Amino acid sequence: MEHLERAHRDASAVASAQELEGDYMRFNSVAMDMVQAQESARKLSDEFRNETPELPWSELRALRNVIVHQYDEIELYALYESATTSARHLLSRLRPYVDAIED
Repeated sequence: MEHLERAHRDASAVASAQELEGDYMRFNSVAMDMVQAQESARKLSDEFRNETPELPWSELRALRNVIVHQYDEIELYALYESATTSARHLLSRLRPYVDAIED
């Protein structure tokens, strides 16, 4: 969750995808944190992912693949939306599970 939280925080600190693109360090930070978030999500059980079909697992995986394999072709808007809107949704859904584990 740490990577997803960081990606969300950093992407949400700018007003638009274009502003994110203009900040090279922030753009790279968000992209790499989204990759790490997906790598962590891969470690979740299939059962959990199947029980939460409303979460954009396939979109996160696809974004990760583009970032890793075609970095120069990252769809800016998709990265921004994933790190802001999708990440916020994922974080709200995952928080109860993480809290239960930490207790």
